[in-house]
Amino acid sequence: MILDCALDALKDGALSIPILFIAYYLMELLERSKRLDESVLHAYSAKAGPLIGGLLGVVPQCGISGAAATLFSTGSITVGTMLAVFFATSDEMLPIMLSSVRDNGIGLGRILGITAAKAGLGILLGYLADLLFGRFFTRKDIHSFCEREHCECEEEEGSALHSALVHTLKIAGMLIAVTFVLNLILANVSPEQLSGTILARPVVGSLLLALLGLIPNCSISVILTRAFLSGIIGLGGLFAGLLANAGIGMLVLFRTNRDMRENLAVVAIAYTFSAVSGMLIGLLH
Repeated sequence: MILDCALDALKDGALSIPILFIAYYLMELLERSKRLDESVLHAYSAKAGPLIGGLLGVVPQCGISGAAATLFSTGSITVGTMLAVFFATSDEMLPIMLSSVRDNGIGLGRILGITAAKAGLGILLGYLADLLFGRFFTRKDIHSFCEREHCECEEEEGSALHSALVHTLKIAGMLIAVTFVLNLILANVSPEQLSGTILARPVVGSLLLALLGLIPNCSISVILTRAFLSGIIGLGGLFAGLLANAGIGMLVLFRTNRDMRENLAVVAIAYTFSAVSGMLIGLLH
């Protein structure tokens, strides 16, 4: 079991590296650019960011939410854009559902509908987060981030690749270590263990499943999706849990953004929006 948990942690860390590296490399280019800075990106992010973030979040890749957290921590995107990615992130949901078309009788149309609804909610909730809470989050800048990380961004003109690699390896190392510990904790949790619990109830179930979804681990999406396919939880519970589950996004946010009050506010917003959405879907479905 320990070996499996370690291999899964290494796999998740390795898969996130390319996306994180691209995000950090773009950040380094912005740091050196005289014509474009994070304030320009932030302005565009307020208009189209949640839309783009919600669409990107559909891609079943843990690294995208981590990249969004990094860009938020450097002031390049708004909190709503980051949350749109978090809400839309599907992790293992889409691959598991597609592989279960025959076994569980779930149709391709329904899978696409769930995926599209999750992306749509991510976009809507992202814009709502910017509208209601955007002004309460302080503006950040890449320069402060680089000074804090001691990446020597400005010491050598040709060091963008090197600095991006340093950033990426730091985050990847942290992700692998934390994911390994979480994998050990979650190794003995199966969808069947959720059977017969209050999780199937529309209101209480959504509150508890959204709390479960906040655990920053891709295994949560596996547990939730399999529980839904097995009929243990309903559609509302599935949405409550998966909307709150941002993969590695929350881990990267707490690692890169030093304002703990903001980080806790993001968690509170993600939990509230996810739980309420799950309740409404559960009551209407």
